[in-house]
Amino acid sequence: MPGLPDLPTLIAEVDSRAVGGGALDRIAAAERVADELNGLGTRLIGYFVEQARAEGVSWSEIGTHLGISRQAAQQRYAPPRFQLTVSDLVNAGALVRLTGRTRDALARAEGHAARLDNATVDPQHLLLAILDDTDTLAIQALDRLDVDRDALRAALTAAAAPSTSGAAGPLPLGAAARRVLETATTQALKLSHNYVGTEHLLLGLTHTQRDTVAQVLANHGATRDRTRDAVRDTLNAYLQGR
Repeated sequence: MPGLPDLPTLIAEVDSRAVGGGALDRIAAAERVADELNGLGTRLIGYFVEQARAEGVSWSEIGTHLGISRQAAQQRYAPPRFQLTVSDLVNAGALVRLTGRTRDALARAEGHAARLDNATVDPQHLLLAILDDTDTLAIQALDRLDVDRDALRAALTAAAAPSTSGAAGPLPLGAAARRVLETATTQALKLSHNYVGTEHLLLGLTHTQRDTVAQVLANHGATRDRTRDAVRDTLNAYLQGR
């Protein structure tokens, strides 16, 4: 296919990576190149699955088109498998409900993950990103709960020691972070909101009680129930002040 690397191109890439120059070095380099190609191919499929879902295509329709069941389609195309980045999801239209500030928070979360030399964007990075922007409803809700934001940030940072090296390239959203986004969307719908703001993202972070970040929040006074009440009070105050 035009535009795709052919075998001679890949062989040249392997030769350039085989530091020792021996046969075993070339095999090891070829394995690395093949892994990268497999990962990119999987990410490509995931992008178009996300795009189809964002356009309203159901899992049943995907399954029927492929000759498999709805459940089999969901399992085959489970989001964590594709290792998509925030940019991938934005471009595919999967984050259309998120406000600009929430998308900005996801971008900052990617930066925190890279700074901490983590392989994926996880819930702790999402919360660190929320704490970065003090002019949001999420922060107002935390302040309403008298949460010490500096202590909260310190607890999150202590859970994952920073690295001076950082991670290279854009990082994918991890499975736990994807669950937080899904829960945030559910919480927004429960509040009859057609958008997902930072306040909904905060609710998503408190929802899974077994998650480390939810426990850290609870330890600082932001339990799931208290946070839900604080978000509602903050939204009501915001609407009354308009």
